[in-house]
Amino acid sequence: MKKTIQIGLYMMIASLILTIPSMAQDLEKELAAITAKYEKAYNAKDVKTLVSMYTADAVRTFSDGRHFSGTGEIGAAMTEEFAGTSLKVSIHPGGYDVNPDGTLVSKGTYHLEGTAGTEAVNTNGSYTNTLAKVNGEWKITKSSLVLEQ
Repeated sequence: MKKTIQIGLYMMIASLILTIPSMAQDLEKELAAITAKYEKAYNAKDVKTLVSMYTADAVRTFSDGRHFSGTGEIGAAMTEEFAGTSLKVSIHPGGYDVNPDGTLVSKGTYHLEGTAGTEAVNTNGSYTNTLAKVNGEWKITKSSLVLEQ
């Protein structure tokens, strides 16, 4: 009996170990799809799609002190940000960590280029996003953007 339990336990552990790489690959694909969707929507100035990627109580902060809470404020800030600009973003994911509560922390860099009003923009920055699964879909709960000086 004891040997049967040990064998069963070893089999369970082995199956978990074998599925972890597959789960990580799936997660990487999901994050790549989220990144591509965000980049495409940003470059199209599609505020509706961008806002749909955040939870209702999400927080978006910038290194210059700007802070927006909730999809209403985030959407209004994006609308204002896009007014009079022709900016294009290129996002480069750097990796992620899975938290014990099932949320993810995704980090990476971005490059922003174009014009804001009459001023040329060509800058880099980094981001840290926390994401949670809501109704089977990853949503951003917290986004911190740091502009390189």
